[in-house]
Amino acid sequence: MQNGQVTAGPGSDIGWSDTVRFRLPPGWAVDVEEHEGQPVGTFRPPPPAAGVLRLVTDRVTPRPESGGVAGTLREMALRFVRPQDPRAGDRTVESRADGAVIAQAMMRTEEDGRAETHYLWLVGAERAQTAGTAGGAVAAVAMFSFALPALMDGDDSCAEMLGRIDDAIRNAEIL
Repeated sequence: MQNGQVTAGPGSDIGWSDTVRFRLPPGWAVDVEEHEGQPVGTFRPPPPAAGVLRLVTDRVTPRPESGGVAGTLREMALRFVRPQDPRAGDRTVESRADGAVIAQAMMRTEEDGRAETHYLWLVGAERAQTAGTAGGAVAAVAMFSFALPALMDGDDSCAEMLGRIDDAIRNAEIL
């Protein structure tokens, strides 16, 4: 796994940017796009399924006044669910048994004239700095967005696929 590159093993084991590892259902197409100069992992389900899962990662060094890595993760999770954005709903922020934080929200948008529903997840955990940087811990986060045409939202096949995606993300390993 290299920074800004996806590695996919046999089947659907996915690694991204030395930050996250997760398992998608078999048959998904894996690619890398660039948005605003940043590499973005993209994953598309096999036809005829619709939608695209996008992934970006970050490592954030806590500010002295932030309450350490735990405070930084909590702040990032709360901002991620967009509490003041009326387009967002179904917001949750939870802790996993391993100490990782999971934030989730759903947002209805219009992209290039198309109504879309975006399902959003942030998974973050405290991790050591990467090699070649100053010591100390950082907040390592993986941010996922699954965009789906709004008219497909609620379809039984999409609900089943979303359940599998949700399970894969909730079980993602932060490296």
